[in-house]
Amino acid sequence: MEEDFTMETEEFVSGFCKKQNQTRMVFCEIELTADGRRTLLSTDCDYGKCEHSRTCALVSAAKEGAAS
Repeated sequence: MEEDFTMETEEFVSGFCKKQNQTRMVFCEIELTADGRRTLLSTDCDYGKCEHSRTCALVSAAKEGAAS
């Protein structure tokens, strides 16, 4: 039986922000599970409230594990 394993990690993702119309670095807190799932816990931007949240390439990169 596999143990339930979760770990919180902090990552910086850099890229273009549509709202600010500039390149920026976003700080993200992510929960990792034993089966490889990544859950976004928080960001230092307006993700979720921003009008570009559904198409945000920065946060998508963090969710997929492509942090730079």
